[in-house]
Amino acid sequence: MTLPVLSIAVVFLAAAFAFVFSRLASRVDPEAGAAEWLDGFSLENYAPMRRLLEQSDFEFLKKQPGFHPALAKRLHAERRRVFIDYLWLMTADFNQLLKIGRLMLVSSNVDRPEFARDLGRHRNRFYFTVCAIRCKLALAPLGFRVEGPELLNSLGSMLQQVRELASLETVAY
Repeated sequence: MTLPVLSIAVVFLAAAFAFVFSRLASRVDPEAGAAEWLDGFSLENYAPMRRLLEQSDFEFLKKQPGFHPALAKRLHAERRRVFIDYLWLMTADFNQLLKIGRLMLVSSNVDRPEFARDLGRHRNRFYFTVCAIRCKLALAPLGFRVEGPELLNSLGSMLQQVRELASLETVAY
């Protein structure tokens, strides 16, 4: 009796992850020019994301006169919403970096299979981390903690690799 329920749950979970992965992979700004976008991109755009879910602000709020738990609950919910907005922006930027990296691979005069493998690894790790963070955010009211630096680190290493490849390509020509 439990085997059919378990297999239905596994199929449902796999379908949900496939849907989320396809949504994540489709977030690219088609209007952005590759070179201009890469030159103007900075990880500093995501600096506020590091503090959005920190507990220190909530501890400070609890010490203030007139504090009620409903206020903290609403603030938590609003910050999670803002964090999710940053997450979507970060995903779009990551996909833009991925697109630029793939374009560089295709237009390169030199075959770089190790870079192609790294792009795939970064993509899988980033999307998996986004899915895990989204799950934790959904479960945050139950006490799960969410931290975003791992995504920023992934985005930063991807940015570094694409910029290195761009500098190699300009030297090769």
